[in-house]
Amino acid sequence: MSKRLPPLLALEAFDAAARAMSFKAAAAELHLTPSAISHRVKQLEQHLGLALFRRLNREIRLTEAGQDYFGTVRRAFDHVAQASLRVGQPRQHEELRLSAVPHFAATWIIPHLEDFLNRQPNLRLYVESSVRNADFARDAVDAAVRYGHGRWTGLAATRLTGLSVAPVCAPRLVKAGLKQPRDLREQTLIHFSSFPQSWPDWLIAAGMPDLKPKREVWVDSVSQALDAAENGLGVALGLAPLIGPKLQAGRLLMPFAPVLPLDFSYWFVARRAEADKPAIQALRRWLVDLMAQAEASMKGQGPVKAATGKAAAKPAKKNSAARRSVT
Repeated sequence: MSKRLPPLLALEAFDAAARAMSFKAAAAELHLTPSAISHRVKQLEQHLGLALFRRLNREIRLTEAGQDYFGTVRRAFDHVAQASLRVGQPRQHEELRLSAVPHFAATWIIPHLEDFLNRQPNLRLYVESSVRNADFARDAVDAAVRYGHGRWTGLAATRLTGLSVAPVCAPRLVKAGLKQPRDLREQTLIHFSSFPQSWPDWLIAAGMPDLKPKREVWVDSVSQALDAAENGLGVALGLAPLIGPKLQAGRLLMPFAPVLPLDFSYWFVARRAEADKPAIQALRRWLVDLMAQAEASMKGQGPVKAATGKAAAKPAKKNSAARRSVT
């Protein structure tokens, strides 16, 4: 096994240089000379049989292979560091690592996290926010909140909540005349860059697939889109029930239907072999309760009544394309 491992000092030099994108900075960190860093990196490149850096006049850049290798090396070093902390110090707290999609983490986990920590005073919880599904075989993660169908090999999954989307905007846009879907022609539609089909899917469900808005903007995340809508930039798609508190507070309004149910849901997942551990059970129960609060926050919230006083339209039937929608 040891013969297949590259020189560890060379790995250390490569990791430091890749993090800083500088042999000089890596040398300062490791108390070596830049030439020593360069020599160790070359030793690693010779061991691997490929170039890890492109050496330019006054800078270095990772090659494609270097970028891929750096991700693996960084995770490995992180795992070793975490393991060293666990075995090198008396364990006064049980640790649990949770991976969650960003919007879920930002709107529900983080604002309510103190409640969970008060219930579990001897548990140290680490929350990682990522659009990428955690790899339970490789990543240092104990549980995750995923968006999907609920069927993942080797994982126990508990459904947290179903999801639907509908337009949301600042109250002043409704006061200015945003009353029905065709009024979107005079508005700015706020898109999620990661899910370009979200608005087209909703417009199809609304029976207006060819509608052209006045303007369109693109942002990286659901949270950014909702912040932009709250500040009056335009109309975004709100994700129910997570949007409930903003509707309750009047910071956003849902001007009209349809409310489009999505095919996928949020799920709590953990390894089957570890799903019954007390800490994971406690986290699962807390998240189930949290989503019950989210669903309760939607009661009485929905499309505002039109100027005629008639109730808004009923929720739309599921659109087959909606499975690609937001997380």
